[in-house]
Amino acid sequence: MKVGITTFGCDLKSGMSRYVTNLITQFSNINTQDEFEILGHKSALPEYLSGVRNDEISSFHVAESLQKPILNVAWHQLSLPGVCKNHGYDVLFLPAASRRTPVWTPCPMIGTIHDMSPFHIMGKYDPFRNFYQMQVLPRLYNRLSHIISISESTKKDIQKYTNIPDEKITVIHHAADTSMFYPRDRNQALESLGDYQIKTPYIIYISRIESPAKNHLNLIRAFEKLKREEKIPHQLILAGADWHGAEEVHQAAESSNFSKDIILSGYVKGEDLPNLYSAADLMVFPSLFEGFGLPILEAMSCGVPVACSNISSMPEIAGDAAELFDPLDFESIARGMSKILLSDEHKEAIRKKGQERASQFSWEKTARLTLDVFRRFK
Repeated sequence: MKVGITTFGCDLKSGMSRYVTNLITQFSNINTQDEFEILGHKSALPEYLSGVRNDEISSFHVAESLQKPILNVAWHQLSLPGVCKNHGYDVLFLPAASRRTPVWTPCPMIGTIHDMSPFHIMGKYDPFRNFYQMQVLPRLYNRLSHIISISESTKKDIQKYTNIPDEKITVIHHAADTSMFYPRDRNQALESLGDYQIKTPYIIYISRIESPAKNHLNLIRAFEKLKREEKIPHQLILAGADWHGAEEVHQAAESSNFSKDIILSGYVKGEDLPNLYSAADLMVFPSLFEGFGLPILEAMSCGVPVACSNISSMPEIAGDAAELFDPLDFESIARGMSKILLSDEHKEAIRKKGQERASQFSWEKTARLTLDVFRRFK
């Protein structure tokens, strides 16, 4: 079986890129007779192929000029079908089908839909992108031979907004990369983070700096409440690159009475993330909506207790191994955080539960289940 795998729509700073990279690595590790070809821009492909040994997986370069979203969307409709035919793909895999899906290809198309967030977070994108995500893509999903959903929560959304039948959707969860995310010595982890000017103790939130979707403003209010009423000694580290609405988050942090303890670190390189988790007292994840919520498992794998939102996919992923809260209520966020921060016994119990929960997910399992889907259409 020859499988073409596109990397378009999987920007290198998102969980989507980690999804593609880990799948490609596992495909190369699993002993099969299948052939894989990765389609992408020459400048980005080395990252996606970083875990592949030698020339186990081939690649096909697409012009760098096609990085512009509108040109890239057009390429999927006009040129990708010809590439599939000329390269003899038995299956085309679209890991970011929730961003790029063609109308037609000469081979079966398997697409991963990560979320239906524009239906939940109004104004998440500009009007053109909202129209594309809410009006165009849902119609194109019906063209897919089969859909991989990354959570039961996302599957319910797909069915709600597209009426695609149950038998056409398979839920396959993500996982944390345990070769990177595992418990580390806290002092050594902190020493490696010198460039970020971070000191312990601290609370970490890993996410794009985005408002309102990532809910940083309510988290800042919750943190202020804990600083004021419980006198916690912690810093709050907001780690991520600026995106839509970031200026509101920066303003809220700067105007806070505890501004000296609120650190916006900017984008954190992938190799620094495990240390950033490992030296934290708590990873808090107050997002208003997630298709999966990969940082939850990454933090748990590092042995860090987690408090997260009780909506969308997050309770599904966290199970009973995190302290859940209502993300729309900053006092609920504060209560969830305080239960962990103010009780060493509870913190240790949640930490152990988290490690056990994270161990139930693996990228090898994800890859094998994904290959099983491909083989249905061989």
